[in-house]
Amino acid sequence: MPRAAREQWLWLGLAVAALLPRALAAALRAPWHDEYFTVWASRLPLKELIDALRVDSGPPLPYLLVKLIAIFGMPALAAARTLAVAAGTGAVLLAARAARRGFGAHAGWWAGALLAVHPLAVAWSSEGRAYALLLLAVAWAWDRLESLAGGKGGAIGLGCAVALACWCHGLGLLLAVVLAVAGVTLPRPARWRAVGAVAAGLASLLPWLPVAAHQPPAAIAWMATFWRGLPWAEKLAAPVRLLSPAGNYGTFLDLPSPPPWAEAAAAALVVVLLAAGWRSWGTARRLLLGLALAAGALAILTAGGVAVFYPGRGEALYLVPFLLLLGAGAVRSRPYRTIASVLLFAAVVMTAVAIARWAERRPTPEQRLTTQLRERLPGGGEVVISGYWRLGIAYHLGAERPRFGLVNYPASAAAHPGWYDPGSGVPAPGELERLLAGLRPLADQTAIIVTPGLATAPDLEQLATALGLQSAVAVPGGRLLVPRARPGHERGVARIGRP
Repeated sequence: MPRAAREQWLWLGLAVAALLPRALAAALRAPWHDEYFTVWASRLPLKELIDALRVDSGPPLPYLLVKLIAIFGMPALAAARTLAVAAGTGAVLLAARAARRGFGAHAGWWAGALLAVHPLAVAWSSEGRAYALLLLAVAWAWDRLESLAGGKGGAIGLGCAVALACWCHGLGLLLAVVLAVAGVTLPRPARWRAVGAVAAGLASLLPWLPVAAHQPPAAIAWMATFWRGLPWAEKLAAPVRLLSPAGNYGTFLDLPSPPPWAEAAAAALVVVLLAAGWRSWGTARRLLLGLALAAGALAILTAGGVAVFYPGRGEALYLVPFLLLLGAGAVRSRPYRTIASVLLFAAVVMTAVAIARWAERRPTPEQRLTTQLRERLPGGGEVVISGYWRLGIAYHLGAERPRFGLVNYPASAAAHPGWYDPGSGVPAPGELERLLAGLRPLADQTAIIVTPGLATAPDLEQLATALGLQSAVAVPGGRLLVPRARPGHERGVARIGRP
C-alpha cells in the first residue's frame, strides 16, 4: 500500500477510535446538574442568556453553539452532547498532528491513541458542557505552536484557539498565559508572532469583560469549599493524580476507579514514560513548561483560596501536553513502547467499564424525584425546592412542566438556578410565613424537596408538618415530601410558583 494511502487509513482509524467511545458515552450517559443548566441556558433568548450568566459563571459561547445546533430540530441536550463529541474527536486529531510535528509520525499515533481512549477525555467529550471545547482549543493551540516552531504558519490558528478557549471557559485566560510563556521559547521571528497571536485571542474577550466582572464569586464557591476539605497530601497530588489513564476518577466523577495497586502501578509507568519523553528538543521543553505552569498555577491559586480547580475538570488545560510527552517517550525504544501499550490498554479498560456502567441507565436522583412527583401529584401542583434541584426537576418533567409550579426557598435562589451557595441563600424575613399562607389552601397539591444539611431544611420540615405532608422517597442529597393519599379525592391544578 502506498504510504499516502496508508496514512489516510491510519487517520481514519484514529478518528473512528476517538468517535466511537464518545458517541456511545453520549448516547448512554445520564444527564447531570450542569447539563441541565446548559439545556436551560441554551433555550433563553440572547438578552436573557446574558442576564442569566451575569449572575452565574462562565462565557456564553457553549450555549450559543448549542442554540445554533438546536435550530435544526435537535433537542438541546442532544445538541450539546453532539457538539462535545465532535469537539473531543477533533481534539484527538489535532493532538496527534501536534505530536507528529514535534516528535515524528509514530509519536503522533501514540499520543492520539492515548487521548482517544483516555477516560477523562471521553467523559468531557460526552457531556453537554464546555470541557470538550476547551480540550479542542488546547490541542489546536499546541498544534499551531509547533507549526510556528517549525517555521511554518500558525499565528492565525493560535489566536483563534485562544479566543475559543476564552469564550468557552474561564480557564481560557490561564491557557493564554501558559501559551504566551511557551511562545517565548520559540526562535525568532516565530516567538513574537506567537505572543502576538495569543494577545489577539485574549483581546477578543474584551466585550465580555463587563459581564464577567459582574459574575458573583458565590457561583463557584463550592470549589473552594471542596478544596478546603481535602487532606494536604491529596491537595498536593490532586492537580496531576487523574492524568494517568488509570487514575482514581471515581472519587470525583461518574467514572470508575481502579484498585489502589493498579493506580500506583500505572502512575509509576507514567513517570518512566515521561522521563523517556524528556529530550533536549525545544518541543519537549515547551510541553513540560506548559504542563508544569498550568498544573502549578491551578494548585497555587486554589491553595490561595481562588476557586478555579476541581479534580477531573481543570486537567483539560494540560492533558494534551502530558499525553504528547508520553507519545514522545513511547517511540524511544521497544521497552517504552511496551509501557505505552500497557497504559493504552489500561485506558481502554477504564473507558469500557465506564461505558458499561452508563449503559445500565440507573435512574438519577432527579429522575426518581420526578417519577414520584408524577405519581403523587397526577394533576400537577406546587413543588417547593431547596438547594440545586430546580433545573433537574424541570428538565425531567418535560412536557408536563407547565402543570407544576416550581417554588424556590429561599425565593432569591430562583434568580440563579445554576448554583446554590448556603452562605448567600438566606430567606427574607417572614418568607416562610408568607409561603405557608399561600400554600395552605393547596396543601393536597403541594410537594416539598428538602435538601438535608442546608440551613433551610428545618424551615421546610416545619412547612411540611404544617401542610400535613409525608415522606415519599429519599435520594442522595434530597428528600421528597408529598400529601397523604386521599382515596376518591381528585386533585385540581392551581399554582403560585413561577412558570
